[in-house]
Amino acid sequence: MFPWPQDNEVHIHCLSLTADVSRHISSDERNRADRLLDHNKRKRFIAGRGLLREILGGYLGVKAEDLFFAVGEYGKPQLFVNKTDNWRLHFNLTHSDDLFLLAIAADREVGIDVEQIRNDTPYADMARLAFSPGEQQELFALPDNLQRGAFYRCWTRKEAFMKACGMGFTLMSNSLDSNFFRKTPAEFVSPDDVSLWTLEDIAAPENHCAALAVKGTNPIIRYV
Repeated sequence: MFPWPQDNEVHIHCLSLTADVSRHISSDERNRADRLLDHNKRKRFIAGRGLLREILGGYLGVKAEDLFFAVGEYGKPQLFVNKTDNWRLHFNLTHSDDLFLLAIAADREVGIDVEQIRNDTPYADMARLAFSPGEQQELFALPDNLQRGAFYRCWTRKEAFMKACGMGFTLMSNSLDSNFFRKTPAEFVSPDDVSLWTLEDIAAPENHCAALAVKGTNPIIRYV
């Protein structure tokens, strides 16, 4: 059992996708896994859904296999609304290889992203596609040895926000202008409605970068 998140709290769970929790997943989830040709991706998908069910079940006091999920307009999973209050529990998950991160909050949307920092990532080309002109200018003005780390900080924050608002990359990331390279918590310059969100870097294992987006201000982050 996990304690219910208090007002303004966000709980972060950091786990390994090597756990065997396949007993929790539904037949639909198993069918989705079977369509994945890559063995490692299939294994991680099953572990991720099993861990998600196990943890959410711990908050709601129900069996992991008894949870039902709906999918939002842009594909963001959410708990299925029924006669209980489970709709109040908001969550978002991310993984990089075997690393699994899950953000949970009550009554507020959350988004989370983690990336492995890789030396072979063509970050300059990716920034030109995904970052706004202002962000590109700030990134490429940094010394060369700082650009890769700054790229990942900006990337994870932007993706966490787009996941939190439920739109993912259907929202053009280069339309979001920010001061990500200069301030923590990060702030958006435009569009105006994103001022309702807080974006922060969060702890991640070595050689990883992670960020959290939360609807509202001054979140209290707790690592569970």
